[in-house]
Amino acid sequence: MTFLLELRERWLRYYEKHEKWILIISKFGIALLALILLNNEIGFFSLLKNPFFIGAAAVVCALTPGIVTLVILSGFLLVHLFVMSLSLGLVMVVILTVMYLFFFRFCPKANYVLLVTMLFFPLHIPFVIPVILALFCPFSYVIALDFGAFLYYAIHTIGNYSAMLTRQTVVDNAHSLSYIAGSFVGNREMIATLIAFTATFIITNLIRKSSAEYSGFYAIITGVITQFIFLVLTNIWLDANISLAAIIVQTIVEMGIAILCNAVFFGADYTRTEHFRFEDDDYFYFVKAVPKRRISVSDVKVTHINARNIRDKQQSESEDFLNNPNIEE
Repeated sequence: MTFLLELRERWLRYYEKHEKWILIISKFGIALLALILLNNEIGFFSLLKNPFFIGAAAVVCALTPGIVTLVILSGFLLVHLFVMSLSLGLVMVVILTVMYLFFFRFCPKANYVLLVTMLFFPLHIPFVIPVILALFCPFSYVIALDFGAFLYYAIHTIGNYSAMLTRQTVVDNAHSLSYIAGSFVGNREMIATLIAFTATFIITNLIRKSSAEYSGFYAIITGVITQFIFLVLTNIWLDANISLAAIIVQTIVEMGIAILCNAVFFGADYTRTEHFRFEDDDYFYFVKAVPKRRISVSDVKVTHINARNIRDKQQSESEDFLNNPNIEE
């Protein structure tokens, strides 16, 4: 534990010194991966698949606020859809408008939560994130978590449809809408995932914010169990065809990472808990104060002393004294 706390303090110091560049590189990486994912899934308009164009867009995202990344990603998506089907593009405009109205109303700063959630699905590890995000994020960020999953499934469904088409195929707007709407609404895996994500995030976040001792650890255990039960039950109930092995492995990995994050970033020393009571004209106040675990990391500078250099210096001083006996000590 001491090693982990020292590592955290060193990382915080490094982050404070290089915060600007760390943020730029992180934003560039997230934007680049999101754009590549989108073009690989749909990619109906060849111009937007140009590596130079993608790189330039990612650089713009890295140098601007997170909202710009969402706007650019949405723009790429809409251009692909309008090229494929006019009616499908109009429907997606309506869907994105409604979604972003809710998103910016309740969690306007959760841009990267949405993007990271969306990126974990093509990596085939989506069930690793709900409990971990619930430890760090406010309660309202559950909307960003669900919207990230929703966007991935929307892009994936449209991508499956576009893969069926060829350049010689004439896109029937009515057929494309009916096919994608039926595939999307009937996507049982998406429904099971959204139910499990929502329940897991809410329960974990509520317990994590409570004043009970070791609330972080209890929140993780409860959240992991909740996610596993909801995924298994909805998988059976909806016949969602989610791999049970993937659920088990990802849940175990999630629990390990969450426990490590809780110990490093939210570790509290409950042995030094203090209770305070005071009052004013209107209220009595009962305060419980639990100090965080901290460790001071000193910057130790090691000076290497060479014995040979010391002997040479002493010999030189002796010769100077013999040659100049009048020198005062």
